[in-house]
Amino acid sequence: MTMTISRDEAAQALGEIEAARSRFWQAKSYGYAAPFLIIWGLVWMVADLTLQFEPTWGLAWPVAASLGTVASLVAGVSLPRPKADRARGWRNLGVTLVVAGFFVALLNVIPITSGAEVHSIFGLVFGFLYMGAGLWLGWRLFALGAALAVLTLIGFFAVHEWYALYMGLVSGGALVLGGLWLRKL
Repeated sequence: MTMTISRDEAAQALGEIEAARSRFWQAKSYGYAAPFLIIWGLVWMVADLTLQFEPTWGLAWPVAASLGTVASLVAGVSLPRPKADRARGWRNLGVTLVVAGFFVALLNVIPITSGAEVHSIFGLVFGFLYMGAGLWLGWRLFALGAALAVLTLIGFFAVHEWYALYMGLVSGGALVLGGLWLRKL
C-alpha cells in the first residue's frame, strides 16, 4: 500500500518539525541559563542586603561577585554538553571577559557620584543584555530582562534610603525566580 501526501501536507509536516525543533532549542537554552540566573540573583541579594544593613562594609560586592564567579565557573563546567558544544565554554568565558572589560571601561569614563548610580548601571546593562539575548533565545528571557531594567529604574528614581534592600530583594529576587521559572521548562 502506497501512501501519497500532497505538497501542502508535506510543507505543513516540515513546518511542524521545525517548530518542535525551535521549542526544543529554546527549552535547552533556558535550562542552560537558569543556574546562572539563580547564582547571580543570590549574589545580588546577599551583597545588597549586606550593604543595606552594614553600609560601611565595602567588600560586600567584591566578595559576593568573586564567589558568584567561582560558582558560575563550577556550574558551567558541570553542565552536560556534547563535544560539538565544548567550544561554547571558551566563547562564554570570552563574553564574560568582554562584559567585565566593558564595565571597567564604563565606570572609568562616566562620572559616578553614588553607589546607587553604579548599581543601577549594572542592573540596566544586564537587563538590556537579557532582553537582547531574549530576542534570540525566547520571550521569557526578554521578559526577565525587561523586568530587571524596569525594577532598576523604579529603584533608582523612587527608592532612596532603602535602595539596596529594594534592589537585593526585588532585582536579585527577579533573577532567582526567573532562573527557577526557566529551569522548569
